[in-house]
Amino acid sequence: MNKNVITIVDGAAGSCGKGKVIGEIATTEKINLTASVTNCMPNAGHTYVDDKGRKIVFRNIPVAAVNPNTELFIGPGSAIDYNEFRAEYDALDDLILGRKIYVHEMTPLIEKRHKDFERNNIKSGSTYEGCGAVSSEKLLRDEKLNFFRRYRNAIVCSNDEWLDRLYAHLDSPNSYVMLEGSQGCDLSLNHSGNYPYVTSRNVSASQLLADSGIPAERHLGCLMVIRPYPIRISNITTDGNVIYTGAYGNGIELTWTQINVAAQAGISPLCDFRYLTVDPEYYEFLLSVSTPTALKQVFKGKMPNNIVPLQALELERLYHKSLNESKYISKILPTDIRHPYIYDLSELTTVTKMERRVFSLDLDKLKNNVRINAPYGLYLNFLEQLDLSFSSKSGSFEQANLTGYMENYLKLIEEKTNTEVLALGTGSRNGEVIKKKSLIKRD
Repeated sequence: MNKNVITIVDGAAGSCGKGKVIGEIATTEKINLTASVTNCMPNAGHTYVDDKGRKIVFRNIPVAAVNPNTELFIGPGSAIDYNEFRAEYDALDDLILGRKIYVHEMTPLIEKRHKDFERNNIKSGSTYEGCGAVSSEKLLRDEKLNFFRRYRNAIVCSNDEWLDRLYAHLDSPNSYVMLEGSQGCDLSLNHSGNYPYVTSRNVSASQLLADSGIPAERHLGCLMVIRPYPIRISNITTDGNVIYTGAYGNGIELTWTQINVAAQAGISPLCDFRYLTVDPEYYEFLLSVSTPTALKQVFKGKMPNNIVPLQALELERLYHKSLNESKYISKILPTDIRHPYIYDLSELTTVTKMERRVFSLDLDKLKNNVRINAPYGLYLNFLEQLDLSFSSKSGSFEQANLTGYMENYLKLIEEKTNTEVLALGTGSRNGEVIKKKSLIKRD
């Protein structure tokens, strides 16, 4: 029996850059990647940026579409919003190149009622894309549920036909099959430890196999993608309401200002800003130009009696962000910290476009995710958030001249998880990576 299935899993709470890693494997690894399967739903987006800087967002269609020789499968663990799928398909026309996309017959359609149900009933944080509601109807065998039928060359296959087509690749001795994971292990329904601040499904390599109808005996290995500072979705909904969307284990919630300053200096983000003073007139100015969303984000929905310097720094950052300035000079930080500019590394979610919350890494959570998935290696993305001087670098570990801080950080992760870090992502573009070894396990 062939062991030729590679799973790509997010080892944190999502947005670790799986799209980048999948795209790199599909375009640069010297393997015969003949098939790729997703069981994704539109509550998560996966971003690939090609060598020329073109940004492509995938939601239901496999990212491995960037390889013109890879056959594309959408599994029965997926759910499709028809309008969003049409827009995604049309935007990817030059990548699909007339290929058929094989959609399993048990892939349900998300409709307006599913989104409305979630908006009215889920109070623990959600993208409200209808994914949990449609899965509930499928489990209950609700006769109102509709299934995907076809769009252009995205065709529906019966269970028998879908498995026959997939197993032709699984049985080929010279082929690799990729299973593209969605969301992150720390959003998993049962094993994240974050319930109810979770997604509507389990997230693991074994779940990817099960959703695709593939036994564990076919699994060659799992590559786990992580990031230095895990994220959670915003506490502010797209309607402007303030809710609680969960913590990250024992990780400390950080501000993007802390990340930005730490990345400039190549130090821990747990900096002490209490020694700073803020000019009262400048603070009043920041309050006057801050949007309602920015005020809710910084003050958690309640205006304080006294502002602390870190809150003023966050208001300053969000003010410059509102002006589309990702690089600015702080009027609060001293010159020996800002060097002389602050580069804003903050991120928005792919789907809701709200600013993400960010946390320090909880190594015990990462260890548990490694236990459950048994990856053969780790891919650490967003290296520039540890040290901005590594932004967009490429090459080997030997050429990278990693700092002592960086080496100690990697050593800590490897010793805690007993798993090797194989690559360091240094930017969003394809090829912006420092590699130690191949991303593919060889049987």
